[in-house]
Amino acid sequence: MTGLVLELQRDALNSEIKVSNLLQKALVVSKKLGIIEIEEWLNKELNGYYPEDEIPKYRTVRSEVKVFDSYQWQSPIFKDFEMAEKLSQKLIITSIKALELEFERGEDKSVYPFDKDTENRLMALMRYPRQLTLFIDRSEILGILETVRNKILDWSLELEQKGILGKGMSFSNDEKKLAHQTTYQITNNIGSMHNSQLQQDSAGATQSLNITTNSGDLKKFVEELKNSIESLKLEQEQTQELKEAIATLEIQTNSIKPKQPIIRESLHTVRNVLEGTTGSIVASGLIYQLGLFLQ
Repeated sequence: MTGLVLELQRDALNSEIKVSNLLQKALVVSKKLGIIEIEEWLNKELNGYYPEDEIPKYRTVRSEVKVFDSYQWQSPIFKDFEMAEKLSQKLIITSIKALELEFERGEDKSVYPFDKDTENRLMALMRYPRQLTLFIDRSEILGILETVRNKILDWSLELEQKGILGKGMSFSNDEKKLAHQTTYQITNNIGSMHNSQLQQDSAGATQSLNITTNSGDLKKFVEELKNSIESLKLEQEQTQELKEAIATLEIQTNSIKPKQPIIRESLHTVRNVLEGTTGSIVASGLIYQLGLFLQ
């Protein structure tokens, strides 16, 4: 009787096996081996991600912004290249099953509307406001599905290399112990994550942010952030949290000897608040600037 790991490899190599079914079998393997980090990733792929989750880079796809002009969808002309580039990046957080259904529809393009807040802000910038939406090529959806399939295949090969194969539907105690002693590439090399930092292949290493404070750029950013609070339309609690972080940053940027850990923690807070403002163009611009200080 073939063990679960070799069955997983066989299914991963069979293009007729759906990725959602492959994820379910991989989840069985991870649960039986007690590999929590793999289990968490598999569950998110099966059930979909929340906006505040750490989302793998492979789930960001290229899209086309279109406006409805009279009788057809047309490509708008953006004077701001940076804005156009940001709008063309779409983060897909839906479940693998939903993506499979989308792909199986067979249409060349999938339509993803902007959230109402973003659409209203974009229309406010237009001389003649018109409906906007995103068109995503079918190949982008396939890319996500195939990436997940390949990562499961890579993981099953890692297990085999460590001698973890299983017998039938079970694993020996030695295999379970060995599974817990292994660092898996599927989690370490999953790609850049949104809303997080990812430590790559460095046992015992610590994550850190390098803050650039050698010029007045950070001070200018803090001032712009301060002036943008009202337009961000935050909840009262978020507004208070952001104001406190700004006050701390102002003290540090005006100090002769600014404290890097305090600046780092305050910028963390700012980023968390801004990333919670889903669809805000103002927040997107600020997050981009924030990235210049967090390397």
